[in-house]
Amino acid sequence: MIKVCFVEDSPVSHRALKVLMQESKKIDLVGMYSNAESFLAEYPFIRPDIVVVDLQLPGISGLDAICTIKAEFPDSRFLVLTAHEEEEMIFKALRAGAGGYILKKNSFNNIAEEIISFYEGGAPLTPLVASKIIHYFQQDKGYNLGNKLTEKEKDILKMIVDGLLYKEIASQKSISIDGIKKHVSNIYEKLQVRTRSEAIKKYFTQMKY
Repeated sequence: MIKVCFVEDSPVSHRALKVLMQESKKIDLVGMYSNAESFLAEYPFIRPDIVVVDLQLPGISGLDAICTIKAEFPDSRFLVLTAHEEEEMIFKALRAGAGGYILKKNSFNNIAEEIISFYEGGAPLTPLVASKIIHYFQQDKGYNLGNKLTEKEKDILKMIVDGLLYKEIASQKSISIDGIKKHVSNIYEKLQVRTRSEAIKKYFTQMKY
């Protein structure tokens, strides 16, 4: 079971999310918070696998909550579920450490599937969000980081950018999942990144096509 908590201030969303989580056999809902203050106080005790957070909250913002937890618990995993589709908010959330960014108007009813995908190594991005990221970073290709990677690592990185899970990459490359994880670790080290989101951003800013 995937331990999940939500930080969301809308009572209507609270009720809907509870129903959606109860329908999933893979998710254990361990917390529902209407503000970041309560979430921050209880996080060390519940330690969920995934935190789904809105960015606009009363008091401490969802963005500040991500920054606060990531500073003390670097391995914490955040998935943004919000109505905000502005580029500035998207990039601030990803820089803060969010591993995915989905819009309520597009993905609310599929949130359980998005959470499971995120848990299994995916990086959920609503198509509109992915398009904004690509458009923004393609404006500055930068220098060629590709010469730092082997051909196999370039192929794996491209699959990561395309949103494939480790098990899907392993199947296509006929490599064990542990082997893929080792390749990914090498890629991250060469690109000087720590997360899938950072690798994707660097791919679009510093890889030549």
